[in-house]
Amino acid sequence: MDAPPKTPELTAETIGNTTSSNGAKKRRKKSKNSNGASYGASQTLEVAPPSPSVSSNGVNGVMHDGSTSPKSSSSKHLIQNIVCLFVGIIIGYFGHKLYPTESLDEAKKGIFKTVMSKHRRKHKEIAAGNASSDAPISAASEEIDRSHPIRHILEGASVFYHVKKQKQAFKATKHAHKDVSEIEVDWKKWKFGMTDDYQLTSEQSNLVKELEQRVVSKAARIRVCPDGGDECAEGEKQIASLSGGTNMPGRSFIERVDSVPWGGNDSDFTKWWPRKDAKDPNKMVPGARMLAGYLKIMKFNMFPKFPHKLCEHGCDSEVSVLHTLEWREKYRPWCVTPKTIQYNKSGFIYRRGNSRPGPRKRLDAEKAKDSESLSTSGHALLFYRPGVTTVEDPSLYGRVMLNAIESAITDSLVRNKGEIGRFNIIFDCKGFGSKNAPSLANVKLLFRYLQDHFPDRLGVLVVANLGGMAQMLMKMVLPFVTEDVRAKIHIIPNDEEGRREVLLQFIEEDKIPTWLGGKDDYEFDANEYYKNEKCVLKEDEISNFLIDMPYHG
Repeated sequence: MDAPPKTPELTAETIGNTTSSNGAKKRRKKSKNSNGASYGASQTLEVAPPSPSVSSNGVNGVMHDGSTSPKSSSSKHLIQNIVCLFVGIIIGYFGHKLYPTESLDEAKKGIFKTVMSKHRRKHKEIAAGNASSDAPISAASEEIDRSHPIRHILEGASVFYHVKKQKQAFKATKHAHKDVSEIEVDWKKWKFGMTDDYQLTSEQSNLVKELEQRVVSKAARIRVCPDGGDECAEGEKQIASLSGGTNMPGRSFIERVDSVPWGGNDSDFTKWWPRKDAKDPNKMVPGARMLAGYLKIMKFNMFPKFPHKLCEHGCDSEVSVLHTLEWREKYRPWCVTPKTIQYNKSGFIYRRGNSRPGPRKRLDAEKAKDSESLSTSGHALLFYRPGVTTVEDPSLYGRVMLNAIESAITDSLVRNKGEIGRFNIIFDCKGFGSKNAPSLANVKLLFRYLQDHFPDRLGVLVVANLGGMAQMLMKMVLPFVTEDVRAKIHIIPNDEEGRREVLLQFIEEDKIPTWLGGKDDYEFDANEYYKNEKCVLKEDEISNFLIDMPYHG
């Protein structure tokens, strides 16, 4: 706060004049009527805001625009200087409170002008209500100033301050209750979060068919004899690992792909591999969407450097699909163990609800007058809250994460009848610190899983309550993801209302948790959440995974 104007030094002479008494009082009383015209004139003048370093005479001029009577004593100067001191304090304090982003001098001027304007207006009101028609305005004005000059200014400034606060509170309340229908959806920003259009060009569709044939052909060629020989019975052959792991028992390709449906759920909507549609042979089925996802991540290149670690110098496109098939057979991401369930007792990641449907789904539902599909269509939702747990066991941490992702994709496929198999993640950074952060090696490993085995399944990653430690994690993660994935990461405002408005663009309010400003008061319970799991393995059934597939070690 700037220092208020200094009160002139009191000397023996001024003290003597101040205490000289009744004579001065009588003279002031006489000057009351003689200066009436001067006070009255002040009521019609446009007053400019004073500078922060205004003198005592300046304050008198702003308040009354009258020159000091030669008969006035120094006591009046003292009163004026005291008034000036208090006004300076008031202006500095309230100006700083109301206008913290403005320069303090400008804030002072604005407050001072407002208070003085109210001061003059009150003079007019009192004079207008005076019973005596010939009573001058200056009489009412001086009556106020002489009786309670400082209290009047304090009162005016206080009223001004509280009115401003009430207006700000009303504006904030009005903003907080903004109707959902008033919130516009930024389709360009959220296109990945609500995409439901999987249309391919004729050239891309031909590449999907070519990839399907190449996968089947390659799968037949990697059946090998156990001892590495060239000749053995067909039933003795094993399936060679593509990543340097252990070989697998020999099975036909159809048997292999039928054993790894999404979520372990063997239904028409969760098939992992393409199936011909008897009703419409040209219709794209769920398995074909999986192949289209791989080609998309490979930019429809039939000899890509993907998976990135396995194919650093380039591989045939079919390797990526068979590499994932091997991983699904060995890892079984749809399965959990008792320790896995216990590890997620805090609910640091869970699936619940779904996002709003995309434009095509909305049009179809409106034409069919199907309101139910509007609430059930759309990508699955994952809520990830790393701040509520610690990474004590990286392997269990990773299995909980991958199981949740597998569950989300399965849920999306089932709700959308095999047409959409994507998920959105809400990453809540509240409480996230160094004790909650996985190591850099574990972060790289997790993203390798996601990129290699779940291509084109992520809708958007929405980051809320971003803090310092979470920013460090983001810096660690971003170098390991592709540009396409980076385009799907959005950081939303930390303030409650700003966050709510962003989330409402692609999630219904009753599906947003209360801890993010929504209406869903769901509380995670691990036993309840995992009670319907179809695949619960023993701990020793997953312990040898890194031996079977060291690529992911």
